[in-house]
Amino acid sequence: MSTPDVTIDDVVSLAQTLVQIDSSTPGSGSNTAGETTIARYITAWLQHRDIECHWVEETPGRPSVIGVVRGSGGGKSLMFNGHTDTVTLQGYEGNPLSGHITDGRLYGRGSADMKGGLAAAMTALAHAKKLNLRGDVILAAVADEECDSIGTEQVLAAGWRADAALIAEPTDFAIINAHKGYVLLEVDIHGVAAHGSRADLGVDAICKAGYFLVELDRYAQSLPELSPTGVKLDAPNVHAGIIRGGAEINSYPSKCTISIERRTIAGETTESVKAEFLTILEKLASTVPDFAFDLRTTSYRPPYSIAPDHPFVNLVVDHAVRTTGIAPPIKSETYWTDMALLSEVGIAGVIWGPKGRGLHSKEESVEVESIRQLADSFLAIAASFCAD
Repeated sequence: MSTPDVTIDDVVSLAQTLVQIDSSTPGSGSNTAGETTIARYITAWLQHRDIECHWVEETPGRPSVIGVVRGSGGGKSLMFNGHTDTVTLQGYEGNPLSGHITDGRLYGRGSADMKGGLAAAMTALAHAKKLNLRGDVILAAVADEECDSIGTEQVLAAGWRADAALIAEPTDFAIINAHKGYVLLEVDIHGVAAHGSRADLGVDAICKAGYFLVELDRYAQSLPELSPTGVKLDAPNVHAGIIRGGAEINSYPSKCTISIERRTIAGETTESVKAEFLTILEKLASTVPDFAFDLRTTSYRPPYSIAPDHPFVNLVVDHAVRTTGIAPPIKSETYWTDMALLSEVGIAGVIWGPKGRGLHSKEESVEVESIRQLADSFLAIAASFCAD
């Protein structure tokens, strides 16, 4: 592929160019450069417009790019956050990097998730440079959202902040004001290794784990009662994802490990979730003979929420109506996004993006007109929010 054109101003052409750059997760296919190639293009695109740039690369090969249009001072700052990585190109039908447009839709891996929204943010930033705003407008083009979100983590660790943020994940123009977090845990159920003929010596860790799995299922059935809205999808949930145990069929297994995902809602923490599991496990240890366990958390991401009548939400709704003529729904989602990390450090914000389909699937596309409308709305929001 030839060097992409950095003079492109049209938001749809820019989205096409971004799609044509392979920024799939390293290790998921032929891409070994990580986000480096797309980060270099975004940097060159910003520099061509004399926009201040910063390169954040704590993890080699996984860079994020910050673009800043400085205000004159005294105004509120706004961050557009968009991830540059995509899921694997493997399994995509046709050319995943084509960026072709058919019947008003732009096709290719990442077209919806989320290079269409990223292009809208980039063009909004460039146009904001001409408005002489009082507040800063910031673009955070971040790595690794599809896996561990190290990009946004590292941008925040480098000290970048804003008064509000917009993440242009493909939401079909719905405004997402809340989503779940998660805690990943591992439970080791201990047995005693012995020859398969020696029931007098062995303790079967896998069988003992069965007691815990029954209680885990009961626990899962109780969680819908915690829904803040009464809707089951808005409730926390839990499931066992992986179970490992035993070395060979003719031995008593000494350990069985169960990996668990617990999705959380606002108000829940790693500590509160771990305490719920300890209650279950300690009860089993006191009632089931030879039941022994260890519990540990392996990963955590916070949930996210902002009041549906928050002033920034109202501002986004107002400009969405002005641009599209339709009031967008305000709703919660089940998936996790980088907005939770921004919210955790006090940045108010919402997830609002174009009309996409086929995310992570064999064919992905985004509606062209929704990219244009999003870019217009982003600029209007920046002009209003950063004016004072």
